[in-house]
Amino acid sequence: MKIFISFKYTGENKEELKENMRKICAASEKENHEHYCTLFEDNSFFKKSKKQIFEYAFKKIDEADIVLVILKSEEKSEGMLLEVGYVLGERKKLILAVQKDIKNTYLRELADNTIEFNNIEDLTTKSSKIKI
Repeated sequence: MKIFISFKYTGENKEELKENMRKICAASEKENHEHYCTLFEDNSFFKKSKKQIFEYAFKKIDEADIVLVILKSEEKSEGMLLEVGYVLGERKKLILAVQKDIKNTYLRELADNTIEFNNIEDLTTKSSKIKI
């Protein structure tokens, strides 16, 4: 199974974000899933225009079987919401991983499956058990 991972990038601590994404990607690999996460592109990728970045992300979404959206705060990113809109328009399977204390989101209602988690370690444990 190919998984595209969507997450909030802007305003996040980049080192903490990379560490968390490494854990999530490692959990998907243990389940024999392939994953794609823009965070692990080389530095030249982030120098491209926003349009080029999203065109590339949409291509990767097209290649994926499912999209995993990771929501850790009430504040959503514009980029993540664009990716979600694309996923819904393309009728791709959407799995929402949402921190338990987040209340203000319609994404729970739009997702095919939802994983509620307390922290990244909890998410990596729960994500390996969800039926994809």
